[in-house]
Amino acid sequence: MKHPVMTVAQMKHWEAEQDRQGFSYARMMENAGSRAAMDMVRRFAQQEVLMLCGKGNNAGDGLVLARILAGKGWPVNVMWLQGQQLSVLAEANRLQLPSEIQIVSVDKLTNCLSSVGMVVDAVYGTGFHSSLSPLIQQCFAAVGKSKSYKIALDMPSGVGGDGGIIADGCFQAQLTYVFQALKPAHCLPEVQALCGEIKCIDLLD
Repeated sequence: MKHPVMTVAQMKHWEAEQDRQGFSYARMMENAGSRAAMDMVRRFAQQEVLMLCGKGNNAGDGLVLARILAGKGWPVNVMWLQGQQLSVLAEANRLQLPSEIQIVSVDKLTNCLSSVGMVVDAVYGTGFHSSLSPLIQQCFAAVGKSKSYKIALDMPSGVGGDGGIIADGCFQAQLTYVFQALKPAHCLPEVQALCGEIKCIDLLD
């Protein structure tokens, strides 16, 4: 199946139109995270996961993913890379995290990477438009040196969705879950190399 390509602005317009018609942003986020989780459960044996979270809706997708995996018995750790002043939807999902999920501070990253089998990038998604902070670059570099399997949500952090920005120190994924539509950056060979396998996930019911 050939997937459509939408710019970041077109994707925002599409999401706003779905919300206007009654298919809420919260429902789309739930579908994004839960369907990524179900694909992971089908593909991989149960293992410990580290979720790297930013503060926007990409983090919200990751928190849904974390909740669903934990509900299926996967050990899950969450690490905040941009503090905990989250978007409204991300905060709503943070409040739903079960107690068994471990919140890990950034200074414990090296220890955490020694035990986790997978790392999920839920920091920026497609809305990235600047540069990665030194802290995030250091974290991504440490993850890159680890033996963990690396997954990105929508776009490896550090890549702008429209393809104009590829920052130093981008997250290097082996699998990227793309939500609803490819973005222009996904069509660039240099970004495909950062994404690894690209799996599109439908946000609608």
